[in-house]
Amino acid sequence: MAQGRTRQRHLGSAGFSLPEMLTGMSALGILATIALPTAWTMLPASTARGGAREIQAAFNQARMISIQTRQNVCVQAAEGGLQLRQGTCTGTAWVGQDTNNAGVITLSNEVVSSGAWPVFTPFGTASTSGVLTVYHASGSSVTVTVKPSGQVTVP
Repeated sequence: MAQGRTRQRHLGSAGFSLPEMLTGMSALGILATIALPTAWTMLPASTARGGAREIQAAFNQARMISIQTRQNVCVQAAEGGLQLRQGTCTGTAWVGQDTNNAGVITLSNEVVSSGAWPVFTPFGTASTSGVLTVYHASGSSVTVTVKPSGQVTVP
């Protein structure tokens, strides 16, 4: 006769006990108390950084358009975002990918910027280069640098 294995049942051994659950919830509460202030201070900085990355992408797009169309492209602030102007900073607005009918590239992050707006040449260089500072309402800021070579960087 073959011997079979017997299964033992332990009643009440599934799950957590009340003291274990309360200890775990207390630990989560302590971690949340520590983490939330850090998250609240990091959120505005990440919003400013996101706005700077959007502006960097628009600058790189302007640079590529200037190379493709073989003309200067000036980037300017416009109502609701940025505008790429063909030829000179008073030229017609470029309408294409990522723009609305008025040629405005809308920015999703609510940031304010100040500084030099670049002008890209048909060779991809920047005839007007400089530093643009992107501010968030909380006071955090990030810089967007346009080098004379046309390279656009965000630290």
